[in-house]
Amino acid sequence: MASDLLETNGNMSEKKKRLPWRCKNQQQAKDKATIYNSREWRELRIQKLRANPLCEICQQNGIVRSAHSVHHITPIETASTMEEMRRLAFCGLNGLMSLCDECHAKVHAEAKSHTKESVQQRARQRNDRWLDSIKGKEPPNPDPFT
Repeated sequence: MASDLLETNGNMSEKKKRLPWRCKNQQQAKDKATIYNSREWRELRIQKLRANPLCEICQQNGIVRSAHSVHHITPIETASTMEEMRRLAFCGLNGLMSLCDECHAKVHAEAKSHTKESVQQRARQRNDRWLDSIKGKEPPNPDPFT
């Protein structure tokens, strides 16, 4: 398909590399995969599901449903470095939620955290804060994850 090709020196010859879902660049995709494939993450995930085996949102609504997903309250994709991503990923049990698959999908849909526009908006905000910091201005919000 022509849309899968990247123009190189006037030729449509090289395939465009597609980034995994919600990742801003190839390095972030690698870092995210490293985290989610780590023994440390698997152990933290199991620990959270053992501590809260039921979906926390369903419980608030009086429904009893098993949790299968562990949700980061602050998405790790908001980080700009591997160090920040690790800090968010391994934030402890209080930074995570045990959710059923349905509620996990709803949380992300409502937050629109998976949309291309929201990822681009967060990138613009981080870029603006960075530009302000190198110009000697105080950023409006010192928290790099909002």
